[in-house]
Amino acid sequence: MTTPYDGKIGLVYWSGKSVGEHSITELAETIRRWLPRAQIALYVKTSDGDAWQGQFDTKPQMAVNGPDDIARWVDTLANFDLELHAWCVLKGINVPGEAELVIRACNVPGVQSMLLDVEDGPKYFDGGPGDARHLIQRVRVSIPRNFHLGLNFDARGQHPKHIHVQQWLPYVGSLHPMVYHKDFGLSVEQALANAFEVCRTMNKPIYPMLQAYGGVFADDLRRGAAVTVELGGSGVSYFRLGTMGTAEFHALQQVTLPDTPLPSPDPGEPDPGEAVMVHPDGAGYSDGLYNGDPDRVWGTFTDVNGWLVKFKLSANPQQAYANYVPTLPAAGRYAVEVFIPHQYAEAREALYFVRDHVNGQPVERKIALDQSIHYNEWAQLGVFELDPALPEDGRVSVADVTLERPLRRIAFTTIRWRPVTALPTNPDQPTADGFDAPVGTEAERQDSKLWPGHWQDSNGFLNRYFDSAGKVAYHTGADLNLNVPRWNMDRGAPVYAVASGVVTWAGRVGDYWRNIIIVKHDPLPDGAVVYSRSAHVENMQVHAGDRVARGQQICVVGKSGGNSGNYHLHFDISTTAVLQDNPGHWPGPDRDEVAANYVDPLAFIGGRRP
Repeated sequence: MTTPYDGKIGLVYWSGKSVGEHSITELAETIRRWLPRAQIALYVKTSDGDAWQGQFDTKPQMAVNGPDDIARWVDTLANFDLELHAWCVLKGINVPGEAELVIRACNVPGVQSMLLDVEDGPKYFDGGPGDARHLIQRVRVSIPRNFHLGLNFDARGQHPKHIHVQQWLPYVGSLHPMVYHKDFGLSVEQALANAFEVCRTMNKPIYPMLQAYGGVFADDLRRGAAVTVELGGSGVSYFRLGTMGTAEFHALQQVTLPDTPLPSPDPGEPDPGEAVMVHPDGAGYSDGLYNGDPDRVWGTFTDVNGWLVKFKLSANPQQAYANYVPTLPAAGRYAVEVFIPHQYAEAREALYFVRDHVNGQPVERKIALDQSIHYNEWAQLGVFELDPALPEDGRVSVADVTLERPLRRIAFTTIRWRPVTALPTNPDQPTADGFDAPVGTEAERQDSKLWPGHWQDSNGFLNRYFDSAGKVAYHTGADLNLNVPRWNMDRGAPVYAVASGVVTWAGRVGDYWRNIIIVKHDPLPDGAVVYSRSAHVENMQVHAGDRVARGQQICVVGKSGGNSGNYHLHFDISTTAVLQDNPGHWPGPDRDEVAANYVDPLAFIGGRRP
């Protein structure tokens, strides 16, 4: 994945009062005197919250008080072959005002990118998840589609959660973790390793921002860049100008970065060019109406990718349908995904039907997708074994029928079939290294108490109760809630892999389960294999075929379906392969079937701690 930072040294400029130079030209001359041939990305701070950065500056020639000043920076730096990359601090307090300054800065010709500095703590981001989502969405739709946004944040511990990192991720193209190793009390090697471990789960290119203040050793700057390259990064930045002197610039002269991105140790998502796409105005697409005038029923617009979208009000009885038939290149595993645009995608239960085959017989998989929670992003319907030799294998049909009231608009959009890596078949796989709880802080998960902290199981294993569909059932595992110190503290809380293994399913399963992740865990010391299921989840960070490690975040807690839906994590462990072939397996009132396929997760984990 190419970004504006590949092969470049980033130097962070805060304000005129933080450097010895008195003009943009003097600053550029200093940089080029020490780094005459290096590819330099100069990060210039443009705003702080809803105020231009110039409000806090003391040198008028360098102050940024609006787009004209930013343009002056761009033009001056160009004379020295230096690129301007803007950065700003976001607080989530005055969302419209903050977004407006970012938008105006991004739209100045010559600005190469914008780093969004989102940190928790006093004078930093103080908004909730809704503020984060509103702010980033407002920015994204108001700047050029290909303009690059990066996220600058503290990747340690609970910091990503406190800034609601999952709200930002769909709209940024790169991650810039703050690796201030001396402040962290770590070596630069360990601090970088920690940052890459966290950020790799977010599936974005990683460009660390290293500490160059506070008396760090000059050689740490050189070694930090070398370690970054070893970990798969192809660019690095330093905070900040004004704290770097002769020794630091001599260290930067020894930095060597690759010109192109290095392959990531984790395969991540294949090049979208490998995917098969069907667009509403392209080959393989057809739609129709059972009644009504097409010119009155259908609306159309073009999404951020330039693709046609058709939309209409949902209906009952059904009024419209659409079929998507892909031309797949070969048999294999495919993630079937729908691109959800930022407008006219309001349906909370859009019905998709995916056709595949089991033992040579066609099967229709019904999947209800909540379009309203997505915004210019791909939403997964599931991963399927597909074979183009079988009739219409992989076909997706969409219906407009709904039981929702009021009726909402449903978008008929582009669908893609993305090849995914087959599951490992190497018999010499590692053994599971112990089990932790799927929720809780890092310290809580390492403690002996289960469930951790104030988490509680609202439905014990084999408990007889009424499920989300209102039917009598015996519970297959635990329903984990966190309602301390206030109600619904579990909403959006991180969910972690309980042990090492391979994801066999990560996708939507019906109206009640919603999103499910299944992990086939590495064999126990006695050779036994178990599967864990995390259900009612959101913001899935893994795909089928991904290898996960114990303690790796895989998603966040979401809401169950049905009229009685609420926020909690359904978590269970199966000692059979039933979840391999049927992620939504639910024995319901059959107590014997529950006992035959599932174990008490509390007792199982409690007896197998690391």
